[in-house]
Amino acid sequence: MTTSDISGTVHIRRWASTKDAAAHIHRHPEVLRRWHRQRAEHPWLPMPRRVGKNLLWDLDELDAAIDAQVDQQDGR
Repeated sequence: MTTSDISGTVHIRRWASTKDAAAHIHRHPEVLRRWHRQRAEHPWLPMPRRVGKNLLWDLDELDAAIDAQVDQQDGR
């Protein structure tokens, strides 16, 4: 799926399975699954898309959410 912003720049979304998304953020897949199951404790986590029985994560949204968490913890 692609989206474009106000300037007309096309953004291609990068989707990954839970296993690949967890590797991307240097976590075990079960950690990402647990964060998803415990949404009340991790409201910052972006919602994945469900395709059949699998979850697909937008890597850019995941990166942005984690960066925001790191910035918040650093007091920025």
